[in-house]
Parts: sequence; structure tokens; C-alpha cells
Amino acid sequence: MSATERRWQPHPDDWLKEYNNMTDDKTKVGGQDRARINLNEDYEVRDWAKSLGVTEDELRKAVAAVGNQADKVREFLKKK
Repeated sequence: MSATERRWQPHPDDWLKEYNNMTDDKTKVGGQDRARINLNEDYEVRDWAKSLGVTEDELRKAVAAVGNQADKVREFLKKK
């Protein structure tokens, strides 16, 4: 491989940085974490259910009905 071709190869550390940006980084909480309900994380289901005053099953049904945006789930649950 020539020096020019090597220059365009990504460094392994760059791939790792990219990969880490795509994973659920539990140290980064804020806007998006507060605005969406992730049913794939047990702790989020537990915490959201407690916060909204519903069972985990009721939370899952609400998310299935209106999507994972917290404000829409709150609205849906208020109507019930």
C-alpha cells in the first residue's frame, strides 16, 4: 500500500470514538434522555413508570400507543 493510500485509512482510535458516540452513554444525560422513554433499559422503564405513577405494563402499552416521546406518553396517560 502506498503512503497516499495509507493516509486515507481511518485510525482505530477514530473508529472507537465514533462507536462510543453511538452507544448509550449513561454519563450523558439531559435533553434527549428526558424527552424519550427507552423500553430496552430496565432502569428506564422502572424510573419512568415510577415518575408517571403507572405500572411498567401500563407504561409499555402507552409507548406502544403513542411512541416513545415522554410528553406524548404523559398526555396519553392523563386521558386514561
